Amino acid sequence: MQWHDLMQTDESAEDLALRTELQNMLGMAPVQHPHLEPTSDAIALAKSLHREAMRRRHTAAVAPIRKRPFFMLIAAAIPVILCITAIGTWGVKQKRRADVLAAKTKELETKQNRIDAAREGVRNRESQPPPNPLESEQKPVSPNANPNQTPSNNGELIKPEERPRYLNSRPEQHRVGNRR
Repeated sequence: MQWHDLMQTDESAEDLALRTELQNMLGMAPVQHPHLEPTSDAIALAKSLHREAMRRRHTAAVAPIRKRPFFMLIAAAIPVILCITAIGTWGVKQKRRADVLAAKTKELETKQNRIDAAREGVRNRESQPPPNPLESEQKPVSPNANPNQTPSNNGELIKPEERPRYLNSRPEQHRVGNRR
């Protein structure tokens, strides 16, 4: 059966009887299809449409990728670039925050170590018995020692004991409660 043939010639007799029975039940008049012969214009139009469809099908199979302008590729890449930039910026920001937190943690850790060392020193001083003042005043005297002779250095340089700078300044400046 041709695609332009309106007559259904392949329909069985039972189907035709059923169709007419249904049309009678519904009150419809049977449709009479006049046997139409295609004109030469219709046949020429059908052939030209068929050729065009075959040409387009062949063109699509040979060159499936059409050339797109460069700006279309750029427009498609912009969202990807924006996402990558946003993720990179977020990552740098998180790294900076982590570095700041690590520095603060290290500072607090060293401060805590100093506090622990000071507490340990206080505990050591408290746990040791107080020195006996009589023992510290008595010096062993060698039999050949001259009481007027100054002790020798054995060639070592003796530095005078220096006080830290903050002890040379006014004490009011170093009190915690007097900060302004």
